[in-house]
Amino acid sequence: MSVTLYTGPGKVYMGAAGIFPQEENGQIVATVNQEANKVAAGMHGRVSATQGDGTAKVALTPFDNWGLLGVLFPAFLGVKVGATAAAFVKGTRPHNPGGAGDAACVLWGNDGRKYSFPHAAITKHPDMHLGVDKPLYGGIEITALGATGVAMGTAGFLYTITESGAADPGGPMTLADFVRGRWTGVYGTVAGFGGDAGGTPIEAEDEWTISADIKYSTRPVQKLTRCYVLDSVEFMAKVRPYGPTHTQIDAALGMHSGRLLGSRFATSGIDLVLTGPPIGGTAKTITLKNADVVGAGYEFGGTKLGTGEIGFINGMTFTAGAPGSLIEFSA
Repeated sequence: MSVTLYTGPGKVYMGAAGIFPQEENGQIVATVNQEANKVAAGMHGRVSATQGDGTAKVALTPFDNWGLLGVLFPAFLGVKVGATAAAFVKGTRPHNPGGAGDAACVLWGNDGRKYSFPHAAITKHPDMHLGVDKPLYGGIEITALGATGVAMGTAGFLYTITESGAADPGGPMTLADFVRGRWTGVYGTVAGFGGDAGGTPIEAEDEWTISADIKYSTRPVQKLTRCYVLDSVEFMAKVRPYGPTHTQIDAALGMHSGRLLGSRFATSGIDLVLTGPPIGGTAKTITLKNADVVGAGYEFGGTKLGTGEIGFINGMTFTAGAPGSLIEFSA
């Protein structure tokens, strides 16, 4: 009896883009989550189980392709990518944004295997790491739900498998938009933060990190998850800075210069603009809108610089009651 040996690299095809895993032996891990609900009797304890929810998760760390940003951070998160304007909408269903049909995700391997998930969306968005030797993206997670109108127990409900001979779905590899290198920051004209008269841009001792705190909640019907719903979005930039003095950092915190207990952050309207390496002759930029400095560290000894990590936290702005963008990426 022959035994099939499954091995070899793969990619994710989603939103007309190929998402390739980071690193030489980068993995894509798909996990089926099948809920078994306990059935118990007083005399005998657990006697059986019943079928509950059924979902799947796909986890990977994407390669450093700048062109993935529109897929990794859709406009409904309040994110502007190039000419695509931000359109933050709380309550968006990421698997069916704007009331559209089910969004699909395909896993394909060069051994001809294909795993098709008909109703999928990114539900864990990546942090970003901006540095000379840092992979651009952190890990992501894609959640697959049962296809709309397809009952559990029916073929194609959650996914379908093609064991061999499947054609490449598209999204070819490219290095034309590979981004990794030196990034600097300018925070308005705040003294010591790059934009003041005679100032120099802030450099990171190691890297700038942009964390994405994006929350969804689920909507189950009789135990079965029917959709995810967007609840809130927050971005924060963190860095161990080489630039401002400790006195200038303290002044930016404001706790000794007017920031009162209970006062609101991000009221100045100052943006943090990060500028990266040129690709095709044009430097990439990331703009954290309406940001404010929060936290500081002052260190002695060790093998690090004496300035600890500081953060930049952003706040939402409104024009005629409509929310503006939270973060903007250049094309």
